[in-house]
Amino acid sequence: MRDQLRSVLPKRTEPVTPWAPSRRAVARVKNPLPVPDKCPNCGSPVWIGSNSHIYNGREFGEWPWALMCTGCDSYVGLHPFTGIPLGTLATPEMRRARSAAKDAFNPLWQQGGMTRSEAYAWLASALGIADVEQCHIGWFDVTQCAAVMAAVKARSA
Repeated sequence: MRDQLRSVLPKRTEPVTPWAPSRRAVARVKNPLPVPDKCPNCGSPVWIGSNSHIYNGREFGEWPWALMCTGCDSYVGLHPFTGIPLGTLATPEMRRARSAAKDAFNPLWQQGGMTRSEAYAWLASALGIADVEQCHIGWFDVTQCAAVMAAVKARSA
């Protein structure tokens, strides 16, 4: 049956990408960031490729795709089974700051004190972000990440 369909359907002429985002997964992303054509850090073009380019030839994760800069060492992963960035392209310094901010912030909700949504609502309020939908550590710069750590520390004191 499939061979019969192939014989009557027009042949694909556009290139086939090695990854195929899921429409369902795309629909689940509540606040998608657009895919930039240029790196916000250096202005070079960006591309989507296997994260093996980042991790010395080894792919990591169930969805091993990332958005990478062609000119500097900035990159960001993609929401699983989508082409939507998890955050903004990050330099090594930004990646370290985001990792430290997440390490400080995640225990607020992972240890059962509040839900993840409640924790982000608290963080948005603590940082003076009026719209909780705009509060994503993956969107933050180094200064904002330092503010996350200071807010969590002040809450714990």
